[in-house]
Amino acid sequence: MRFLTIFFFGLFSLNLCAQSIQNLVTHISFDNSNCHVEDAAGDTSIGIFEAGDTTCGCGLVGNSRFFDGDEDWFYLYGDRIEDAFSTVDFSVSFYFKPVAGGAATQALISKKVDCTGPEAFAIRYNPITRSINVELAENATISASLSKIPAPACWYHVVVIRKGGATQLYVNNVKLGEATSPGNIRVDMRNTGTLTVGSSDCNLEDQFHGYIDELRIYTRALTLQDIEDLYLWPNQILTGLKPTGVNDEDIFLGESVSISLNESCATSFTWSPPTNVADPDQPEPTLTPTETTTYKVTMVDADNCTSSDSIRIIVHDVNTIKCGDILLPAAFTPNGEGPLENEEFGISNIFAVGELLSFQIFDRWGNLVFTTNDVRASWDGNYKGLPVNPGVFLYKITYRCEGTENVKSGSVTVIR
Repeated sequence: MRFLTIFFFGLFSLNLCAQSIQNLVTHISFDNSNCHVEDAAGDTSIGIFEAGDTTCGCGLVGNSRFFDGDEDWFYLYGDRIEDAFSTVDFSVSFYFKPVAGGAATQALISKKVDCTGPEAFAIRYNPITRSINVELAENATISASLSKIPAPACWYHVVVIRKGGATQLYVNNVKLGEATSPGNIRVDMRNTGTLTVGSSDCNLEDQFHGYIDELRIYTRALTLQDIEDLYLWPNQILTGLKPTGVNDEDIFLGESVSISLNESCATSFTWSPPTNVADPDQPEPTLTPTETTTYKVTMVDADNCTSSDSIRIIVHDVNTIKCGDILLPAAFTPNGEGPLENEEFGISNIFAVGELLSFQIFDRWGNLVFTTNDVRASWDGNYKGLPVNPGVFLYKITYRCEGTENVKSGSVTVIR
């Protein structure tokens, strides 16, 4: 079963078009007939060879490619591929979903001649430890490697970045680690090995058993914003104010919330608690809680992989809300590393505002860095597309309660 909220995905599409195609060498989406491997832009300079059967699976967007772990792989070749792994910065981004089973380390992506040569690029997955291993080696002395265990998930979005002498690993929007080669020397991995997906020329590694989707290779180091743009938030509740974690949705007593889920390959859904849920076994039910409640949806796909997400419905009784008791945090940390509720600055109890006329934020020189009349909007700590420096900023909220215009002002500290 598949679900996709068009507006939400449309925002992703705009970001992808705007930022994530710069220095893109190839994009393999598997969304064509029979999930064959081809460049999404039709670039015929990328050489492709496929082995095994091409079997489609449910993907992040459209299809994914299923690898059965038995002589089922493909490789990419040509000057553009070789140049990407020489002396320039590069990034590899892809999604994979393993199938339960297997005891040996599996090759996701590999560019090496055999098990003995020092020149190698490899991304591996160990199904026993759930660890993802990255290896870059030019010779016996110039190399970098790291192995990390991501949080459990059905789909893993892996981004490997070589930036100068540093190798970075991101999984599902989280930076798991960074390794630096001796002397901070950029590792040159131009070798006679072929870039292989789903297998390796080293017989000590098993072939991959699972699904791969949305493979991209760049001749540049992706930014944090690029990584966020490429992440598609699978199996997440879109309803609410945050894209992941426990979302919040404010309603008045007696109102309902219609649930929207992002892309999901799940075939079974269970909502708990089932109280005031229109149909607890449906993916997108209507929720009508009579008190503040946190609901959880558990999703199981055809491969018996389980994922879940939560939403907290905050119920407000209009008879207990006093207009004008507006609350805002004293500080926030828009650095992409802390809890999501600390990443943006906004009005905490929006139902105490009445009618919002304006919400403005100024720096110490009086420059207007943020303005809105949307009571749910919040400031991300940027001004003209760039992060502001740490420090104290002033806010001014103009609102109307029972026909009377009021002003609330104060300060907030940006911490990075």
